[in-house]
Amino acid sequence: MLTTLKHFPGHGSSTGDTHLGVVDVTDTWSPVELAPFRNLVNAELADAVLTAHVFNSKLDPEYPATLSEPTITGILRQDLGWDGVVISDDMQMGAIRQAYGYADALRLAILAGVDLLTIAQQQVYEPGIVGSTIDLIEGLVNDGSLTAARIDESYRRIQALKLR
Repeated sequence: MLTTLKHFPGHGSSTGDTHLGVVDVTDTWSPVELAPFRNLVNAELADAVLTAHVFNSKLDPEYPATLSEPTITGILRQDLGWDGVVISDDMQMGAIRQAYGYADALRLAILAGVDLLTIAQQQVYEPGIVGSTIDLIEGLVNDGSLTAARIDESYRRIQALKLR
């Protein structure tokens, strides 16, 4: 059994539902919401971290956490020292699919530092989505939007997690 911390960088101050649409926590979020993540990462009690789709303009003026390089790579990986697997929340949730195209959201999430993409098929059912997602990511690597090295980083982290 492995543990996953969620929802990074904190969802406790949100007053909306990211299943339905964008939730802005800019005025309600506080850095104290990072404390559980920091404490558990420092104590080496986490196996993975799952992102939140919340938007916080103080952390990133453009993107919600799942798509945010300043949040995932900056705060989680650099500031908190996390080098383990980062898992996205469901990429089909309203907070993502209403504001971003699927391919663009995949690209942004991977560039942000997400290693595993969750596709729950709960709110939107798309037959063949796993295969089409693989094709989209392969296309993003082929056109230079993503690098093979970035995919290899995720592969290394995922393999290390599997060994646990």
